[in-house]
Formats: sequence, structure tokens, C-alpha cells
Amino acid sequence: MRSLIIALFICTSVYAGHSQNNGTCDDDITHYENMTVNNKRSDAPLYANSQDLYKLALNSNSVWQCENLVEEALRMIRKTDGEYPTE
Repeated sequence: MRSLIIALFICTSVYAGHSQNNGTCDDDITHYENMTVNNKRSDAPLYANSQDLYKLALNSNSVWQCENLVEEALRMIRKTDGEYPTE
């Protein structure tokens, strides 16, 4: 049973399509776009700031910088314990 739960967790993580520090920003971009499709996170207080960071990431010449900018953009629209960050 425990192995099944671990396998399901791993499969779920793979389908999320997001891995940091893997040498590409494509998966980070896909993850952000999935989080914001149809403005589904537009109610987040930092949504506009998140969009600005995402645009900077897309124009970045560095994969490392792109990944960090997208991760910060995601943090701004990700709920923690049911709440959005406000800082």
C-alpha cells in the first residue's frame, strides 16, 4: 500500500511538469501558464506583479534567472493553507 501511495505521488509530480534547476525553463513556463489559464488565479492580490515577473522571465537570457523569476511569479499566485501571499 505504501509503495502505491509513493508511486501515485511520483506520477502526480511528473504530470505537474515542473522541476527546478533542471537546465531548462520550459517546464517552469508551462507550469505558470497552467496556473494562469483563463485568469484562474487573477484573484490573487499579487497577480499583476506575478504577470510582470513572468514577462521578465520570458525575456531573460539566462535559464537560471528565468527559473527563479518564474518560481517567484508562481509563489505570488500559489495558495498556502488556503491563502494567497500578500507580500
